Amino acid sequence: MPRLAVDATCLPQYEKLDRPTRERLAAITRKFRELPLPELLAHPDLLIQALPEGQDPRIRTFRISDSWTGVLLAPESGETFLLVHLLPRESAAQWAADQRHDVNPVMGTLERRDASALGERTAAPSPAPPEPPEPALFADVSDEALRQLGVDAETVRFCRTLTSREELVDWGPAVPQDQFEVLLHLADGMPVEQVMREVVQPRRAVSGGPVAPDDYDTAIRNTRHRVVLVDDDSDIEQVLGREFDAWRVFLHPTQRSLAYRPVFHGPALVYGGPGTGKTVVALHRVKHLAEHLPLGGRVLLTSFTNALVESLRRDLALLLDEELLADVDVVTADKLALNVVREEWPDVGLRLDSDARGLFANVVRKHGLPWSADFVFQEYRHVVMAQGITTVEGYLDPDARRGRSTPLSTDQRREIWSAISVARAWMRRTKQLPTLELHAAAARILGARSEKPYTNIVVDEGQDLHPAQWRTLRAAVAPGPNDMFIAGDNRQRIYDNTVSFRQLGINVVGRSHPLRVNYRTTTEILTWAERIMRGRGSTEPGTGAPEPPGSTHSLLRGAPPVLHGAPDAAAELAALAGQVRSWRAAGIAPGDICVTARTRRGVTEVVSALRGHGLPAARFNPQQHTVDDSADAVRVTTMHGVKGLEFRAVAVTGVTAAALPLMEHVTSPDLDENQHRSDLAAQRSLLYVACTRAREALYVSWHGEPSPFLPRD
Repeated sequence: MPRLAVDATCLPQYEKLDRPTRERLAAITRKFRELPLPELLAHPDLLIQALPEGQDPRIRTFRISDSWTGVLLAPESGETFLLVHLLPRESAAQWAADQRHDVNPVMGTLERRDASALGERTAAPSPAPPEPPEPALFADVSDEALRQLGVDAETVRFCRTLTSREELVDWGPAVPQDQFEVLLHLADGMPVEQVMREVVQPRRAVSGGPVAPDDYDTAIRNTRHRVVLVDDDSDIEQVLGREFDAWRVFLHPTQRSLAYRPVFHGPALVYGGPGTGKTVVALHRVKHLAEHLPLGGRVLLTSFTNALVESLRRDLALLLDEELLADVDVVTADKLALNVVREEWPDVGLRLDSDARGLFANVVRKHGLPWSADFVFQEYRHVVMAQGITTVEGYLDPDARRGRSTPLSTDQRREIWSAISVARAWMRRTKQLPTLELHAAAARILGARSEKPYTNIVVDEGQDLHPAQWRTLRAAVAPGPNDMFIAGDNRQRIYDNTVSFRQLGINVVGRSHPLRVNYRTTTEILTWAERIMRGRGSTEPGTGAPEPPGSTHSLLRGAPPVLHGAPDAAAELAALAGQVRSWRAAGIAPGDICVTARTRRGVTEVVSALRGHGLPAARFNPQQHTVDDSADAVRVTTMHGVKGLEFRAVAVTGVTAAALPLMEHVTSPDLDENQHRSDLAAQRSLLYVACTRAREALYVSWHGEPSPFLPRD
């Protein structure tokens, strides 16, 4: 009997179908397991049609409705049909006629190319060369090396016409997908041997050996990073509904060797830009560790905020059964510290940082110190707590304040230490500790225990953790194989916590691995968002080693971000409502749209404005992953709240000079110039994080003067 597989290209199109069209598609695809192949091809309701003038004789189209057409890859041998695309009826036939599918001879995967476009490119006469002629993009890579990497002869001819990376990216949608990824890595300067190791060999491992050029059944099974098989008990609606969740935690073949490596001989780090799959790798690492726990062992999966932890908990449940989940704790580092301290100090409470700042203000005033309370609090946070200093001698060490730009004499340091000591003693007496004090206590308690609570610890979004939090985590697991696995990206560091893993006893040297390919965000959105960072080079979290420029690239293409400046707030919100309506008209569901604002007050204003324009909108609670009032509504949250999430369409509002940077959260340069720059960098990263939550569409708006962080043309 015929079988049906579905290409990931169908997912965004499926979201655009209305309910009757989805039901019609489900009824059609059920026939693939009900009818023998000859009856299926001849069925009058399906109108399965070949394309005599098409590039691929195996391509077929079929009618879904008056408005929608499906595109199929029909087998010449075997019985697996591939649902390639869902398209508006008027554009389906031409698109299908241009495409051709082939089995990659090296990787054993099924690839699609726009054969018409590539053929025209290679057949066209070469234009007169400029003076001087531009060097060929792949001049240093031989045809034989390209062939060994799975680039076929047709694509080799095409890539010999290229002179720039930008030109390659523009042609990306026409190039076979796996070959395009190979070429993109080469264009970024990756050596042939590394491309073979990181891109080609993981796919070979999936295929298990050579695949015949006409063995489409096997090639489809080898392409699980883009294709899902519909089993006998499911229809397409169930599969596509499931796959939105399943592909959220899908592990790309190039990442599998990291997530399922049997042993890392010490802490390991994976890092990369937004959408590169760091969290997915971390989740699969938890799965591997949970499956290989010794008797009585436990795994900790942790992150910075409650919202991120809730998202991790939800996604982990897609990978682990209840028995394995019972062996995994998914909590914030702060919750872990509080639990540890309460084991020995049951009535300890958590003091907000704002309350702690107030306490420092009282101490500074009482002691008549010549510095502001903010300055003394920052000395406490960024020097004393960051380095775990417990004595005045430690604070007087010449290296203790490295990175602080305001000089202090020995006597001045003694005065500040005295004030900090008074504040800390008061906190302990009242049994109300801020988070950093909790971690200092938790690290001491755990460090004194021979039995550690965890066998393995996996950390997501590690770039935002403070050194005091890292000390708790380091003390919660014994040093050894597979002890710590860390995922992070310094470009997304929105809280000012600079960390040196080496100083914390977390040695990742030789076990630091980059993730380079963005699987979520389009090239257009990613390229624009990178300009927010103004070319500021990124570094590996915890090590300071620089990442090479262009180290993250996307395989997806789409529309460029829409930028809108308005004369006032009312006009900005009215334009936002128009954009949301446009997205809804394009078939994007309300729950797949997220609007962000800089502050909670801004969130309230956006919700009110959208509702006032007749649009369903609700405040989104990322911690519970719930919305107020209505599930079928546009999500509205703060820029901080959207961290770690993704949506088909994102609107980033209120990007004004007054809001970004929000100067009340920025240290004055008169107080500390280095801290001032660091605070500004964190706010720039916040805008970058908000903009890179978009999968397909990004809208950025402001009123009055725009933020200086926005890219200038």
